[in-house]
Amino acid sequence: MNIQEAKEEIIRTLKAYTAKDDRGQSRIPEFRQRPVFLIGPPGIGKTAIMEQAARECQVGLISYTITHHTRQSAVGLPKLVTKTYGDQEYTMTEYTMSEIIGAVYEYQERTGYREGILFIDEINCVSETLAPTMLQFLQYKMFGNHKVPKGWVIVAAGNPKEYNQAVRELDMAAMDRVRTLTVEADYGVWKGYALQQGIHPAVLSYLELHPEHFYQVTLTREKKEFVTARGWEDLSVLLTEYERQGMSVGRSFIEEFLRVPKIAADFAAYYQLNQTFLGAYPVAGLLTGTLSGEETRALIERLSKAPGDVRCIFLSHLLSGAWGRMTAYGSALRLWEREREVLSQYFSYMKEESEEKSPERFLERRFHALKVKKENDLLTPWEASMEAQVDEWLSKLLTGPLRLPEPEAGKALLEEERSRSKALVQAQKEELLRFLNEMTDFLKNCFGEEQELTDWLVGIQKHGDASLIGFLRPEMEPLLNRREQEARLRKSMKEMERLYEAGDRK
Repeated sequence: MNIQEAKEEIIRTLKAYTAKDDRGQSRIPEFRQRPVFLIGPPGIGKTAIMEQAARECQVGLISYTITHHTRQSAVGLPKLVTKTYGDQEYTMTEYTMSEIIGAVYEYQERTGYREGILFIDEINCVSETLAPTMLQFLQYKMFGNHKVPKGWVIVAAGNPKEYNQAVRELDMAAMDRVRTLTVEADYGVWKGYALQQGIHPAVLSYLELHPEHFYQVTLTREKKEFVTARGWEDLSVLLTEYERQGMSVGRSFIEEFLRVPKIAADFAAYYQLNQTFLGAYPVAGLLTGTLSGEETRALIERLSKAPGDVRCIFLSHLLSGAWGRMTAYGSALRLWEREREVLSQYFSYMKEESEEKSPERFLERRFHALKVKKENDLLTPWEASMEAQVDEWLSKLLTGPLRLPEPEAGKALLEEERSRSKALVQAQKEELLRFLNEMTDFLKNCFGEEQELTDWLVGIQKHGDASLIGFLRPEMEPLLNRREQEARLRKSMKEMERLYEAGDRK
């Protein structure tokens, strides 16, 4: 399966394992809740999907790389205790609480989360002394004498032996106690993620032309060469910053991230082509709407005759610009909605019967709650940025020159303020729709209803906020119908595979 399918299965598992009956008891007994074992090559996003699944299910997440632990930190330290059996006293050895189990309890106290994912990475690379401990952990959800708290789903991950010489194959006893999900690298799935993350257009367009270069690993005694999804993303981040600061990029820089010399050399040459393209084709002017009518017609003429690689570079830059605008609109809308939520919380707080209530006290409580979330990685970077903007706005509203009067009197002012901000967000949406329609018309004038137009429309629909924007074109109808048919076909094929597997077991 690909990484997206693995994430969906993790989410389904979380929902099933944490489901409760009318008495508040788990519907699936704890001893039937098998740990999930993700096995797949390094750098494809196994840790990232844990974070995504936890956020989507609104549960906690604690991650450990088990190879960083000794037997003492995993199991606990031995201590002598005295116990009486019958009339005789005996001195026995017990163990202090495992550092990992202790971390779960501390996390619960800090965050209030009573359910979550305990993610143990590189579980099949443990030392020989820790191997029995891992079997105990997978079988009984215990480290030493202490169990993982109820409500916490265990997910382990590891690499196949061909990617890591330190791998110790789990024996049958261990494998019989886990659900194994085998994950493979898939550029098509990663592309959707890459667009959301704003991966550099040169990286995206290169991989469109060479998807076979997305993931390659050769690890032998003579040769250690690899290119991973992590490598492409890290390269993209630094490439973007180097360009912002006007710093040059050469082949040696690219080889720091792409550890297959042939691919690094090929991408270095392609990147130079990309930079040349930006100088020859005024993409920035097209995106900002500053091209004259004559310049626009000249660009259409050049692109209509351009070779495939140039078309691919152009489309990647155009999609990157569109996605940036779509993300900006989605962020503005979420900020507006979050401001409404926080102000509603403030008005509810001011109605509480307490002598200590004040705008300053409310802001202090909010600051403390956000601090706990940040310390426990419960906020994504964009969420942290949004909350900072809300704090700045709220402080001006509650304690600055705009200080709101008492809650009831302040509601009228609040509605006026919110109407103004809503109008700005709506105007941003209308401008975005105008831009998307203009770019679609531009592509039709360049290429007609060819593959470039299809790739553009599919790319727009893949954005996470596409449904909020509501961009629709007549050209999309056959495309969406085809995607719906393909989805039904994939579902039907999976069902047939399941029935065949069930038949084989009989």
